Formats: sequence, structure tokens, C-alpha cells
Amino acid sequence: MKKYFLLITLSAGISFSAAAQKKTVNYKFGSINSIALLNGENSTAAALQTVNGFGKNKWFAGIGLGLDYYLYRSIPVFADVRREFGKKRNKFFAYADAGMNIQWVQSEFEMKPVIWNPNLRNKFHNGIYTDAGFGFSVGMKNNQAFILSLGHSMKTMKETRGYTDWRTGQPTEDIYKFNFSRVVLKFGWRF
Repeated sequence: MKKYFLLITLSAGISFSAAAQKKTVNYKFGSINSIALLNGENSTAAALQTVNGFGKNKWFAGIGLGLDYYLYRSIPVFADVRREFGKKRNKFFAYADAGMNIQWVQSEFEMKPVIWNPNLRNKFHNGIYTDAGFGFSVGMKNNQAFILSLGHSMKTMKETRGYTDWRTGQPTEDIYKFNFSRVVLKFGWRF
């Protein structure tokens, strides 16, 4: 019985020792900060973004936050996933972002009640944010890189407008849905 116990203990120790010898790949923290030019059917505007997360091998995943000035100001909060292609310091990459578009509409778009229409008001609601594209990174020292990318972005939001119907005198509400489709050119820095 002692022989079996000793044999089991010895084999378990060898297997744990062998498992400890495996090479592990560590996750590396990264931050990508960029300025974007947004061009769509309604206007041209700018945006700021920061994405922070972890990379392993050729993959990177993180959480992003932005400030989007396209027509109605908003704050996109999103998940970012990207993959690099190539083994040199200068690499191509593809990325995809998806998340929520939090409205932060300027006060000049708010409707105020007036004497002849006391129910005149509006309210903006949050929507969806997506962005996908490809780019090129120029590698620098210490895993830093200058990044240039081109993609397509969509942000949505909804506006409800309340007023008094002049025909019936009853309060009425209209709903407007906005889908802003834009081409995005980003200039950024990864560290």
C-alpha cells in the first residue's frame, strides 16, 4: 500500500512540475488615443477617442470612450477588438467597435415652452455606436506606434418632441430617429 501511495505522490509531483515549465504568454496593457475626421451626408465633424485594453500575440481587446461632434454631440462608449497582420514593426490591422452612443446634445437644440404652446419640449435618447475598418501602424520604440486608419461608423439616437396640437388642443408627441452613417479617418498614437 505504501508503494502505491509513494508512486501516486511521485507521479503527481512530476506532472505538476512539468505543467509549471510551460511557456506562458503574458497579456500586455495598451492605450490607443486618436483624433478622427467624420464625413457623412449631413456634415463634416471631428471626434476624439481613447481605447485602453490588453493585447496578446496579434490580438487586442479593450474598452473605448469618445467625444463625437457629428451633428449632435455624443459620447460613444464601446468595446474594441483589433487584429494585426505581419511580423515586422510596421503592420496592417483591422478593427471593430460596438457599443452605446450616449447623447450630450448642445443646449441650442433644446426646445423651450412658449406662451402659445406651453407643451413645447423635446428630449434626446441614447442609441447605438458602431465603427469598423482597417489601418496601418508605424512601429516605434517600446511597442509604441503611430496609427492611421480608415473605416465606417454609425451612431444612432432618438428625439421625442412634445407640443400642443393646434387643431385639437391636446398634448401630442412625435418621435424622430436619427441614423448617422459616416466615413472615419483616424490619426492616433498607441503606447
